[in-house]
Amino acid sequence: MKKIIKLLTFLAVLFVIGYAAVTYFTNNLITTTDRFFTAIKNNDYNGANQYLSQNFKQSTPLSQLKQALPYSRFRNYETCSFSTKVVNIDGTGKLEGRIVFTDGSAIPIKISFVKEKQGWKIDHIYLPKSGLSQNKGEDYSNPTINQANYTILVKETMQKLGKAIATGYYNDFYSYTAPQFRQSVPLEKIESAFSRFQKVPINWETVGNLEPAIQSKQLQENGVLKLIGFFPSNPYKVGFDFEYFKNNDKWKVVGVFLKLE
Repeated sequence: MKKIIKLLTFLAVLFVIGYAAVTYFTNNLITTTDRFFTAIKNNDYNGANQYLSQNFKQSTPLSQLKQALPYSRFRNYETCSFSTKVVNIDGTGKLEGRIVFTDGSAIPIKISFVKEKQGWKIDHIYLPKSGLSQNKGEDYSNPTINQANYTILVKETMQKLGKAIATGYYNDFYSYTAPQFRQSVPLEKIESAFSRFQKVPINWETVGNLEPAIQSKQLQENGVLKLIGFFPSNPYKVGFDFEYFKNNDKWKVVGVFLKLE
């Protein structure tokens, strides 16, 4: 038996993709990047840490940063240049280009930023076949949050959605979603889409307490984090496809999909 209900994410995701990106005021991003790599060049990883977002620092220990960006290599850092420079209206930004070394070599790099109270901070760094992002195929597809953070995020979403399904009260879950999701998908649509799950003989309020099996993790080019997997509930497994977008340095739901297996 396999029941599938897909809450329309098309409008929400389109809204994210359609964020108006302005290419002004990117000098701060470049300055932050240059100061970050200059600190590493000087073997000052604690100094480099000040240019990282809270999310980055919480999910990537200093030891991992040193391993990903070794002093033996980055002491030869010379400059950085970027062909793509974007600042978005939602307080995020990105640079795509390359890091140039004094020996004449260069490596491609992509950096995502988030604007915090102290200014622009590096939120993700993507390097090919190295360091903070490794994946078989697309070099830039994995965000720099660890497995524990993925699990916490997925469980939190399922706990809130499961409680909504069990009680029929969706307001709390709805307020947990991203503003752009709420602008595109009315509360009534969520209630209609998920109400039929209430008849399934599963204790929905406890599903989110189980350990999820996360089978796929992808950070898409539009900034949407996509997590796919299942919860080992009985008598049916609860499959999920959750999509998130960062708002004010927090991952917020922009797409939800459940299926029973």
